[in-house]
Amino acid sequence: MATPNNPFEQIILPNEAPSAWPPAPIYWVILCLTIISIVGLIWFIKHRKNNKKIVKQALASLKRLQKSEADFVALNQLFKGLCLQYYPRPQVASLAGKEWFIFINQHNAQKQSLLFEDQDTFCQRLYKQHSLCTSQDFEAAKQWIKDFPAQVLVLQKSMQVGKHNV
Repeated sequence: MATPNNPFEQIILPNEAPSAWPPAPIYWVILCLTIISIVGLIWFIKHRKNNKKIVKQALASLKRLQKSEADFVALNQLFKGLCLQYYPRPQVASLAGKEWFIFINQHNAQKQSLLFEDQDTFCQRLYKQHSLCTSQDFEAAKQWIKDFPAQVLVLQKSMQVGKHNV
């Protein structure tokens, strides 16, 4: 048998093209990151939608209270119900009087002004029979409800920063 003089004649060509399966490891990493991103985005959108739904329901309840000329106790019950959506029951349900006033004002976006006059007036109105709400009370409540989810996040972040600094 004669040996070919051309070196390329010795190359054997494959009968089939190389398989694309299994993909290279980088493609698995890209696939995993894409799936994690999609799941994270879906969770974020649902969480945000749920928060907006809670705020919308609270604002609708506030309108009903305003139309029925509700008293100060009913307004505070609305506040407490909204707070229970974001905080554990033992943390919020036990708050009353001055502690409740402080909690509400901690979540007030306008830190320079108190939500309801001063602490003593708030407590008197809270425990006084038939203390009707003013239009100013309803306007302040409306703004407080709109700002509440953002204030919860701000307070949670500040608490986490405080824990890391200790």
